[in-house]
Amino acid sequence: MTADPAPVADPLDQPVIAAAAAAEQTMRADLMRLVGQEAAVVAAAPAGAGKSHFVATTVGQLRAAGLRVALAAPTNDQVQSLVERVKQLHPDLPVAFVHAHGRELPPDIAALPGVTQPAAADAQRRQDPLVIATIDKLADAFLRNDLGGFDVLVIDEAYQADAARYYTAAAVAPTHLLVGDTGQLDPFSPLDDATYWRGGPEDPLQTAVGVLLRNHPGTPVHQIPITWRLEPRAVPVARCFYPGHEFSAAVRPGVRELRLTRPGPGSQPLAPIDAALDRAARHGWAHVTLPGAPVLTADPATAVFIRELVHRLLARSAQVTCENRPHLTSLEASQIAVGVSHNDQKDLLRAFLDSYGLSAVRVDTANRLQGLTFEVVVAWHPLAGATLTDAFHLDPGRLCVLLTRHRQACIVVGRDTDRTLLEGVPPATPGFLGWDPDPILDGWDAHEGVFRLLEPHVIQA
Repeated sequence: MTADPAPVADPLDQPVIAAAAAAEQTMRADLMRLVGQEAAVVAAAPAGAGKSHFVATTVGQLRAAGLRVALAAPTNDQVQSLVERVKQLHPDLPVAFVHAHGRELPPDIAALPGVTQPAAADAQRRQDPLVIATIDKLADAFLRNDLGGFDVLVIDEAYQADAARYYTAAAVAPTHLLVGDTGQLDPFSPLDDATYWRGGPEDPLQTAVGVLLRNHPGTPVHQIPITWRLEPRAVPVARCFYPGHEFSAAVRPGVRELRLTRPGPGSQPLAPIDAALDRAARHGWAHVTLPGAPVLTADPATAVFIRELVHRLLARSAQVTCENRPHLTSLEASQIAVGVSHNDQKDLLRAFLDSYGLSAVRVDTANRLQGLTFEVVVAWHPLAGATLTDAFHLDPGRLCVLLTRHRQACIVVGRDTDRTLLEGVPPATPGFLGWDPDPILDGWDAHEGVFRLLEPHVIQA
């Protein structure tokens, strides 16, 4: 029988938590000081910082001060989660969810006391004190003169919202709070020539935060210095995506544990797979490198290896413990995710995993995994088997999402030639006056840092 780990007196790092609480209180004080002015506050967060909790707590404070609040986010799923989080923290707070046609709340959220789903004009007529909507719906209702007159606009996931959306919704309130994760993927744009506006002060493809700071450089920017999702061994890698942003794990070292049984007698020898699993369980990371070769984007050999890796993880009766579960519990398939860069990789892996009865394992692109949390993540490296680098595969936000979804361990799967793509001088990239971000060079630096930190955890397959 497997023994539970020795109990830890305090599994949480209280000084880190206290510093984060003080930083969040400073942000709220800044916001309250600016209420009534045409001004904004930015709250920048690393992965797993508890943004939604901060947003919901801040909304409660604004409402307690008698202020009328509009709360928005880019997608319907994000907005629905915000409704749920606000009601969890403030059960007595009335919430009006203004939605597009056919996008009502799920029944369990809609049934929460105090939640209504009025039309925008009805919410305005009643002067609902807290309205939650997507940025697009908020903007549409404002432009139709159906909604407005709020004291504060709060935007969650503001680094995923493009400037064009922000322009149309900004006038609903004079004072703004923009909260977001600076390491996530930038907003998607279908435009072929996104460089047309680059460097212009009104570039509609900037993030909401980007255009705000470009035109109002005196805007206070605060950093949330904590991650609740990642444990201490994961933080150094995560910092590669947040230059200049210091943050630490809320949980103490050694509190979380991924425990594996030894392979049973007569089991097939799977040396590289077992070695990768053992290293991930012991160190929180493993970087598996298959032999270098130029391969298809949806490489069958990589997909097969990942399938066998996930299957072996569950076959070895994986158990986990953490600050919330002091006793070892079985790792469920639904607590595992495989992150990829392309839909054809996702489709191939989905078929392979389903053939092994592993349909509960989540397989998705980085875009879809943003904001989600799993115990163990297997990441198909964006550069795996590539012969050239490009802006898409070097995008630091994509790699950031893939490597920051886990609580226990992350196993990166690539090719042993991937790192050589970053040898030598970085490629020349277009320059734009007044435009500093460069996805290729920023991604080059982030990938180099990750490869360097994962070097002790390389397992050659």
